[in-house]
Amino acid sequence: MSWVGVLLAIGAVQLVRAQWFDGAVFLGVAALLAIDTIRRPAGDRGLSRSLARPDRRWLWGGAALVGVLACLSPRHSPLMQLLVCAVGVAALVLAWLRGSAPAAPWSPGLRRLGWAWGTIVILGCLWELAQFIVGLVHPQDPAFALSNLLDPLLASWPGRVVFIALWVAGGCFLVRRGRVHDRGRSRA
Repeated sequence: MSWVGVLLAIGAVQLVRAQWFDGAVFLGVAALLAIDTIRRPAGDRGLSRSLARPDRRWLWGGAALVGVLACLSPRHSPLMQLLVCAVGVAALVLAWLRGSAPAAPWSPGLRRLGWAWGTIVILGCLWELAQFIVGLVHPQDPAFALSNLLDPLLASWPGRVVFIALWVAGGCFLVRRGRVHDRGRSRA
């Protein structure tokens, strides 16, 4: 349920920024997750356990295809936007199909990694919000969004390929790590 709060906060910030579509997406997903959490019976494992746990070959094959298409698509193009939206929808569908089944327990090292990345993401969000406020208060001064700071790296082919590879690999890790480990079943 904590993710619903995160999505509500992001949606509210998007509305303050007058980004109506983004705000509607975040608030809409938060509402759907809240309704799903309330209406789904306790212990419900989702719609399809096999779909919620994609085979490693299909996952990495799809990730490789997404990575190649992302590398070949012009930045900020409609094709890139469609690709990012498709990846987001696929991840949302996989999470929804998985249901509320408990994930495998994380090791202490993985928990520390989760806290570290959570801290980095929260700090990044606070940076973005602070830069937006600076832009409102002092429109004549530059406000450096994280995307502006990453632009020089992403403008080069090697930087772009490394960034996309990390993005795709991180997504695959999250999709595979969040699955339920059943006794007697292989880790597909």
